[in-house]
This record gives sequence, C-alpha cells and structure tokens, in this order.
Amino acid sequence: MPTKALAIANFRVSSDEQLENGSISRQEKSVLKASKILEADIVRTWSGSVSSKKWNNIERKDLEEMIAECKKNKHIKYAIFDEVDRFMRSMLEIGYFIVEFKKLGVEVKFASQPDLKTDTAVDTLMLMLEAFKAEGSNEERQRKSIKGLTEAVANGKWPFQPKAGYRKGYVNGVPEIDPVRGFPLQEAMLSMVEYRATPTEALAQLNKSDFVKGRAKYKMDKFRAICTHSFYAGVVEMNKQVKYRNENGLHKPLITMEQHLKLVEIFAKKKKTQSGPRKNGNPEYPLSNIVHCQKCEQEKYGRYVGFPVNNGKNKERIYHKYRCRSCGEYFTRDDLHRNISGYIGEYQITEYGRTKLLKALNAVWKARSKTAEVEKLRIARDIASLRQLIDNRVDAAIQPENQSIKSDIMRKIEDDKLRLKELEQQYENYDKDDLAEKERFIAFALEYAENMEQHFIKLPKPRLLQCKQMLFPAGFWIDADRKVYTPELSILTRLASNKKDLPETEKSFMVRSYRIYSNFLKV
Repeated sequence: MPTKALAIANFRVSSDEQLENGSISRQEKSVLKASKILEADIVRTWSGSVSSKKWNNIERKDLEEMIAECKKNKHIKYAIFDEVDRFMRSMLEIGYFIVEFKKLGVEVKFASQPDLKTDTAVDTLMLMLEAFKAEGSNEERQRKSIKGLTEAVANGKWPFQPKAGYRKGYVNGVPEIDPVRGFPLQEAMLSMVEYRATPTEALAQLNKSDFVKGRAKYKMDKFRAICTHSFYAGVVEMNKQVKYRNENGLHKPLITMEQHLKLVEIFAKKKKTQSGPRKNGNPEYPLSNIVHCQKCEQEKYGRYVGFPVNNGKNKERIYHKYRCRSCGEYFTRDDLHRNISGYIGEYQITEYGRTKLLKALNAVWKARSKTAEVEKLRIARDIASLRQLIDNRVDAAIQPENQSIKSDIMRKIEDDKLRLKELEQQYENYDKDDLAEKERFIAFALEYAENMEQHFIKLPKPRLLQCKQMLFPAGFWIDADRKVYTPELSILTRLASNKKDLPETEKSFMVRSYRIYSNFLKV
C-alpha cells in the first residue's frame, strides 16, 4: 500500500498587530483546504511574525527549520504557504528556496494561488511576476513609511515609542511627561547640570525613586544614553533609513538645550567603566547563566551570575561570587565551582556512551583525513607551480635586456624560495604516521570525556556550553538545601557513577525528575 504524502505549512505575518487581528487563522483555513485537495497530511506547521523583505530570508529560522524537517522526513512532498507574499517578498530569494525544496523532492504550493507552479517557462514567469508584485509592494510600503516618518518629524512630532520619562499623549505623535517617572528623571539631570551630584550619585538617587518602580534598576550605560539624548531638550530626529532633525519638537522638554549640551560635556569626561556583554562570557565566571535556582524557577532571571565584590573597607581586596539574579542568594566562586565539579565527577561515560563517542571520533578523523588528502594534493600543485615560477624568473634574471631590473627579480626569487620551503614543510607534515596521530587524537579526546570534572570549568565558554548540552542538557540546579542536581542526564552519562558501585535501581534515583516534581508541587 503506497504511503500517503505528507506536507508542512507556514503561516507568516509581518507584524504582531496582524497576529492580534487573526491573520494566521485565515491562512490556516486556506492551507488546510489546500492540503485536502493535495490529499496530504500536514505533519508540522510554523507560524509567527517574521520579516520577509529582501535579503532577510536567507537566514530566516522558520525556513531553515522547514528545510531541516524535509531532510529528516523523506515522505514530505509539499511545503504549503497561503500566498507568494506570505512566503517572502524577494524575487531572487523565492527562486533560491523553491530550488532548495525541489532538491529534497518537495514542491512549494500556494493555497490561495493554486495555479502558480514551475512546470514550464510560462509557469515560472507567472510565479516570478507574483514575486515581483510582492517585492514591489514591499518597497512601496517602505517608501511611504519613510515619507510618513519624515513628515512627522518635520512637523515636530515623535512617531516612535515614548522615551523613558514620557507616556503617550492626547495628540498622536506628541508624548507628554509621565507624572510618576518624568520628574525624578528631570531632577537627576538637573542635579548633574547644577553640580549637586556626580553621574554616579544621580543614578543611585534615580534608582531609589519611583522612576524604577516595578522595573529593573538602571545601569550607567543606559543612564548615559538617556541623559545625552537630545529628545529631552525638545529635539525630534530620526537616524534610520534617512536622517532628519527638528529642534522644535512639539513635546514639552525636561531640560533646555544649554543644559543638554552641559550633560553631553559631563558624560564625555566620565570614562566608561562598563565594557558591555562579552561574546564568549566572562572567563572569571564560566558558570554564569547555566546554573539555575530552584526557588526561582518561575522567575525570568532565576539564574546565577558571577561578579566581583569587596567588603567596603579594603577596596583592593576582591571577593569572587555568584548570585541568583532573582532572589539574590550568594555562592562564593570557589564553592560553586567545587560543587559543580564534584557533581560532574559523580558520573562517568557508560560503555554504550564510550562506544558511541569512539564511533564519532573515528568518523571525525576519517573526514579530517579526507580533507587532509585534498589539502596535500593542493600543496603539491602549489609546490610544482612555485618551482616552475622560480625557474622562469632565473631565466629572466640572466637575460641581458633585464639587467636594469635584475635586483628586483632576484629579490622575488628569494621570497619565492622562502615560500617554497614553507610549502615543502607543510607537505612533509602530512606524511607523518597517520595511525600514531589518530591514536593520540582519540586518547586526548577520551581523557577529556572521562575526566570531565577536571576540565569542564576550564573550557572556553562555547565549548563549555556544548559539553553541558551533551552531558547535562537541562543544566545544573541549586535546591533549597544549596545542593547541586540536574533534572536530566544524557545517554552518555545516565545511570553511571564512578564513586561507588551502586545497584542499577539505586543509580536511577541519583537524578531528580524535576518536571514531575514541579508538577507535583502545583497540584
């Protein structure tokens, strides 16, 4: 009996407002109707507010996931969208993705435009005309949007979200001062202008006021950006697709232009001490954001983050600690590192996990060997070409007509010889004992895996996160008794301990079923 065809579908809107207006619901009905006509069951759908304008689609997460799903499930024959502009608004990219789906045996279908296809040149032309209309309408909308924003700013309006300290006013585009937040901010600005407070003191006072009531406290970088923004001196400007500035905004300013310029001068003299978030995390605190607080599991910021502190007396004496961002509970850095390392040390790779790891390492080495062979051939070709080039230059150097440039030719020959020596050394390195190198590679990898408690915290942050995901996918948690545990172990470590030889039934209790525990508490 033939297997029934399967399909995937995507319901895309351009903005959150369309979500609220039920746009996806209409698309769903259209796509479900199309799937019945195609006699295909929809096995997975994607939906949400995603930009599809030109050059934004190549890295669209939803399309990447759809391609990956088609690669996994060979029974998927259709990718259904409501209309061409719901797919994307870019002619070049729409052709690219149709080809990518086609390579996987998947046909792109449009529920509300069933006649669009790519069987013939005429069919493809009609499809591209629809894509042209979608891209053109998007460009027109952008032009109108930019024109509207420019006109608003020219008229003294602020066509964006109200800035901190303001709220929406009765007149569209003219925000009014927030009676709760506006005046504490104004006082903070004036205290600096009048030299009654330093920026640090003004920020501390602001963070004690109603300005941050129900909100997170401000840090200096955000405070600096607010205090130096010309909006608070009555200026409205845009600096996105186009630049336009109007110093006569219709909103009521908190400070004068002279006071604004004074604030800019004050902050220009204040050295920035915050470097911003690090791409690979702070190496001083490698466990930041991967250790969770059980008491704060329902809170947005229930994770431990590292930071240096002093006792307020001897400022040269620094103490390194981790603190839960929600409840504020502390761990010294050494204690948390020791607890996590000890917990990791409770587990070792199972025989099954070791077998799988060895298989993966052998696959990696095999792929690396193939790459090495290709690279070796390339180097051999480069060596042959360089030797021929040197011979040609030697011949040129002895020609009488080249006497005036002979020194230049000889200098190039010397440079080429140095390059040749480097290439020959690289080629020799590829001729080393491959088996011995492979054994060293596998031994090194296994030692890391089998003694992870010694290496885990010392790994660079990207590698640390990868290892955490492979071995402890749910991360580490601290319970009410300040004990470390994990809700989930991977198949590499599950039911294995190198500390004592426990029966299998006892080993199963070494990991807490956190989701079950959480649900039990809610009952």
